[in-house]
Amino acid sequence: MSTIIIIVLVLAFLFLLRYTINTHTNEKSFLSIINHTFRTPLTNIKWVSDSLKSETSFEKQTEAAQAISISVNRLLEIIDIIGGIKDVKNRSSYDLKAVSMREVIETAIGKYREPLNQKKITFQVPTFIDMPLLTVDTKRISFVIDALLENAIFYTKEGGHITITSNINKHAVTLSIHDDGIGLSWTEKYNLYNRFYRGNLAKKMNTDGTGLSLYLSKIIMERHHGSIKASSGGRDHGSTFSIILPVTR
Repeated sequence: MSTIIIIVLVLAFLFLLRYTINTHTNEKSFLSIINHTFRTPLTNIKWVSDSLKSETSFEKQTEAAQAISISVNRLLEIIDIIGGIKDVKNRSSYDLKAVSMREVIETAIGKYREPLNQKKITFQVPTFIDMPLLTVDTKRISFVIDALLENAIFYTKEGGHITITSNINKHAVTLSIHDDGIGLSWTEKYNLYNRFYRGNLAKKMNTDGTGLSLYLSKIIMERHHGSIKASSGGRDHGSTFSIILPVTR
């Protein structure tokens, strides 16, 4: 009997130790992410604002204003992400309507046209002629599409390829974003949807990431009674992220 009690106490201790470590790690990661993520656009705003004091050229002033606008928008996106952690879990807050996913995807592509061109990425997308209307929260599904497309662009090297495909049957619609970028290790695939998790190579390539977009995307998909999946052939063999949404009849 005493042996069983000892085993139970040891297991309880290990559980509490693991919980404490994870909590501390998450808190430390969160503070580090927030510090760096907010500091970068704020530093850009300060630097550009200071440069405006001595700049008289209208063209340069316009460029500076655009740079400030980009940094401000980035800050607003970060605030939306952090503020949305609680709301995305509450399905009653979702504004579900019949939506054209074709329009959602085309809007997302429009947002990232410039970085696609800058990195000379070959981008292929189907016509989605047969895509049915889906019952979704447009803002939240747009967040998921944006997150997957942004990741594909960030982690695909210059001159790479990104392709969007769709698979439609009577039960569900599957949208997949394929890239030939840095790929995913087994450890990364296992931890992808953990809050604040970011792979080491991803941190080096995109220092402004929050480690929250995939975590939130998974919750959003689940609240739509759908799912999100990732596959990869390994490091430097690209990745495929797919979202599956049920067809409402």
